[in-house]
Amino acid sequence: MLTEKDFINIEKQANSIYSNLELQIIEEIATRIANFGYANTVVINDIKIAQEMGILYQDIVELVAEYNNTSYEEVNRIFTEASETSLSYDDEIYKEAGLDPKPLAQSESIKKIMNAAIQRTSGNLQNLCMTTANTAQTQFYNAINSAYMFTSTGVKSYTQAILDEIKNISKQGAIIQYPSGARRSVESAVRMNVITAINQNCGKLQELRADELGWDLMEITAHSGARPEHARWQGKIVSRSGKKGYLNLRDIAYGEVTGFKGVNCRHDWHPYLEGSARTYSQKQLNAWKNEKVEYNGKKISKYEATQIQRKMERQIRNDKKEIAGLQGILTSNNKDSKLIEDTKAQLITKQSKLKEHNSVLNDLISQTNSKKDYNRLVVSNIKSGLDIAEPLNSIIKRSPNQKTSKKVSKIVDKYDKKIKIDYLNEKPFQYSVSQKRILVNPNHPDFDDYNINESIMHEIAHMVDIDNKISTDKNLRNKINDLSKKILNRKEELNSILESEKYRDNIFISDLFAGITKNEIYGQWGHPDKYWKKDNDRFCEIVANIETIYLKNDKEGIKLINNIPELKEIFKEVIKKYGKVI
Repeated sequence: MLTEKDFINIEKQANSIYSNLELQIIEEIATRIANFGYANTVVINDIKIAQEMGILYQDIVELVAEYNNTSYEEVNRIFTEASETSLSYDDEIYKEAGLDPKPLAQSESIKKIMNAAIQRTSGNLQNLCMTTANTAQTQFYNAINSAYMFTSTGVKSYTQAILDEIKNISKQGAIIQYPSGARRSVESAVRMNVITAINQNCGKLQELRADELGWDLMEITAHSGARPEHARWQGKIVSRSGKKGYLNLRDIAYGEVTGFKGVNCRHDWHPYLEGSARTYSQKQLNAWKNEKVEYNGKKISKYEATQIQRKMERQIRNDKKEIAGLQGILTSNNKDSKLIEDTKAQLITKQSKLKEHNSVLNDLISQTNSKKDYNRLVVSNIKSGLDIAEPLNSIIKRSPNQKTSKKVSKIVDKYDKKIKIDYLNEKPFQYSVSQKRILVNPNHPDFDDYNINESIMHEIAHMVDIDNKISTDKNLRNKINDLSKKILNRKEELNSILESEKYRDNIFISDLFAGITKNEIYGQWGHPDKYWKKDNDRFCEIVANIETIYLKNDKEGIKLINNIPELKEIFKEVIKKYGKVI
């Protein structure tokens, strides 16, 4: 069985497979439109257009190929982890019932189904993403012709025509075209394909296991905010054979696009022993089915609130895509001063809109007591292009929740000249190795979620670590890896602690445990699984989290650390190493 948290983790992993592809394609098209130049939008040049389309096609084919080279192993890893999680949960129930399920690695039939699903999903993703080369050509061609039409008739200036066409392409995104003719953005198609394929694959494996052991009854999982047609059967018992007194497979529309384990469905099931206690009471199921929340003074269903949230998340992703398109102009060879000036102005406006839209989303989440789905907001790889200075102190003064320890404030002041305000940086806070500066972007949509001084302190810890090689100590790394193996035995307990109200908003503690266990144990904050696969990034993040927790005098965090002797020892060692150089 897969839990709702498992599905959130799978979605995070799915997003990482082709995470930057869409923005890179948008920026590539925008750069070529800008490079095409003024003359070609005033006097159309079909030969030049054909040449550019050919080059664009080849560039995007090569770009997609780079992602495809790593996508198979990523899909393989995600499927394997999900399958093991799902079956291990079910197998415990079978064992309690006195049955002896065959280990996953020893079941040839299960391995055969799983490998076929991995091959099929990976191949589908690779083929679908490759269609972006064709759709990009069409987008480029239509944009150039549209710009020509508007400039040649005097309806728009050259600058306005170019900006409008790039805005249109950014809104469309990088388009995947299905054989049926249906079109989706890259990020939407990848997320839908991976989550749906994994859920369906796990369902087949569960059925195969149930058939092997002669098992009939299954209990469906349930969660708040389910779509109405799924809320009718979530939490209920299903008889796979159609036994009277239970739901049957037709009742839950199993195998249908909109049914159980259909497109984007996050329900799963697990073996149910007839007569045993149910996971969900009817009272709880009714409460979820009829759950209401208040938003802007109006009572709406939890599902309606979820749909409003999804719409806001799409707007934020679209804002980021528009920024990528504008960035394409600034990184092009076009030196038209009016175009560059107007692009920079629009870029600043769009960053402000992005921040405004994120504030509206945060308000919705606060009013409806929902959770922010960071997986649906991720569109990475927006580059820095402008340096617009504003005093850091004035930013801190106008920002909420900025209390911190004297130690943190003292160190931030000490490294003041290493801090640079950059309104176009892709992250709210980042240490740039190439610039040897800590970049702060107050216009980033998530900026207000952070304590500014503590976040800068964390980046200073990265800088000091890199300069002094703290995290490269082999003995320290071995201790951390040994600790990881030990605390995984307390996975359920520690995850429960980190998800509790006391630790829910503790960024650095959550990320510390996420780094140590490679996302096996974490709270509300962390990095994608892909990030932890790189040892240098992982250990660098762990030591920076430890130093930040210590300097901000996080009493609750330190108390939790002290309850794990091996982590307490590592904590002291890292603090001592930093104390000599910071």
